[in-house]
Amino acid sequence: MNIKNIPNITKAYGEQTKVSKSSKMQSLSSAQRPDEVILSSHAQEVSPHLRALRGMSEVRESKVKELSEKIANGEYKVDSRELAERIIAYSKNERLY
Repeated sequence: MNIKNIPNITKAYGEQTKVSKSSKMQSLSSAQRPDEVILSSHAQEVSPHLRALRGMSEVRESKVKELSEKIANGEYKVDSRELAERIIAYSKNERLY
């Protein structure tokens, strides 16, 4: 195998290392700056609502208690048609509610 232009090849690699060194210097200077977050006006309006939702329980205690009592008393009835419609809608990734 005969390789020609070795000085040109080494020159290309030398320039590549110069580029990577300068990009490292840029990343260092950006790493020293403090992070900054700027929220849009819409995000500022939504933020209190999101905090309120995060503070809420995922379980509706009153609903669970009501259903538990109905089941215990034998009063809980399932509408089979509505159940079937919801199962089909869910399988199609649609929401009826």
